[in-house]
Amino acid sequence: MNQRLDASILANAISDSPVGYNVHTAADVQAMLQVMGLQSVEQLFEDVPAQVRLLRELDLPPTLNEWQLMRDVRVMADMNASTLTHASFLGGGAYEHYIPAVVDAIASRGEFLTAYTPYQPEMSQGLLQALFEFQTLVGKLLGRECVNCSVYDGATALAEACWMMCSATGKRRVVVAQAVWPEYQEVLATYLLPRGVTVDYVLQDPVTGLADVAAMAAKLAGNDVAGVVLQSPNAFGVIEDVGALSGVCKQSGVLLSVCVNPLLCGWIEAPGQLGADIVVCEGQPLGLPLSAGGPYIGIIACAKPLERYLPGRLVGRVHDLNGQLGYALVKEDREQHVARDKATSHICSNQALNAIRVAVYLACLGERNFMQIAEVNAANAVMLRDLLMALPGIKLLRTGVHFNEFAIELPIPATEFCARMKRLGVFAGVPVAELLAGHQRGLLIAVNETKTMADIKAYAKHTKACVECV
Repeated sequence: MNQRLDASILANAISDSPVGYNVHTAADVQAMLQVMGLQSVEQLFEDVPAQVRLLRELDLPPTLNEWQLMRDVRVMADMNASTLTHASFLGGGAYEHYIPAVVDAIASRGEFLTAYTPYQPEMSQGLLQALFEFQTLVGKLLGRECVNCSVYDGATALAEACWMMCSATGKRRVVVAQAVWPEYQEVLATYLLPRGVTVDYVLQDPVTGLADVAAMAAKLAGNDVAGVVLQSPNAFGVIEDVGALSGVCKQSGVLLSVCVNPLLCGWIEAPGQLGADIVVCEGQPLGLPLSAGGPYIGIIACAKPLERYLPGRLVGRVHDLNGQLGYALVKEDREQHVARDKATSHICSNQALNAIRVAVYLACLGERNFMQIAEVNAANAVMLRDLLMALPGIKLLRTGVHFNEFAIELPIPATEFCARMKRLGVFAGVPVAELLAGHQRGLLIAVNETKTMADIKAYAKHTKACVECV
């Protein structure tokens, strides 16, 4: 066979290939113009005023082939600092945790990877069963009977919980502890204020960081409050006294919603067991990677009397006319195809794939291993806290009992400290000023099961060097 490439063949191949950044050949362009009944591309854009048209070629670099592009992208990616290149002690609502390989292996199967609403249950028994198992496992974890098949993320789950309380009581005011993640507060405002709901914030105790139960009780004196909202651990990393506030809410006849880090439920009693009527969480710590902020999964669990107000979908175990056991959507009050203007929510999409990841994560760990991971998170945080408290100029920002993250006060601005630590290969934490205004020297530090004793000691050693070089 002739191994030489004929010059005419090469010329024809080049002339028929895409030019510049345009994926269409000249023949493609002519075929499309012919269908539209046009003679030229200029005719296609003649409705665009000449004065706003760019009458020259775009100032772009030469085109790259696929392998050149991949090489350049890798070079740019290597310039990033990530949790793969730095020791990460970042928290503030999204956490680095180890994800067992089985989670990716199962969730990436074809029948799950493109999961969406199973409108035809007879064709979707596997997916429906997986979502049913998700509901069952999460219900046991959070301590409430009814769990939906998820919403977008923790922030929207909390907003939905507030609207559930308003819908159930007919009242349009919620009392919220101040130390809720700021992005959650933004979603509450976006979601509730246009509906005529007043969001009334109550400050935390300045020493412990706990919600001021007495101040919140005073807010309930009237008869216009639908419910109370807590986050535990809160934005200072402090574990709230859910039981105490639950008692106050019961006496006042209002509902209680608690936004919880799900891992906390492996260390202490779940909010549902402590009296919370609605428990919501961001499910990211349960088998979901950080992924630069999403996609995540919002989980809502509630007491049985509130089930009718749940947004989204519920999967139930049912029997057909022949007595055969199966699974089906038993509740789906959303506006698009069922309830429309009477819908409980206007969130239309669940996070089915991420719900499956959560179910696989919880199932493969089991109760004992899950509790052990929670205990390691708590113990590692205490270990680092004690090492840092031994350094001069560093003190706890709030004294309340914390879980896997805690807030300290530094002798230098937190942003400056984080910049110095980053140069040493450590993401030191989240400046508290980004979460709550007025704490320029406050730093929120998260410690999880992936951190070894060497990692913790290295953090303390680097901290000593960074604060002593003031």
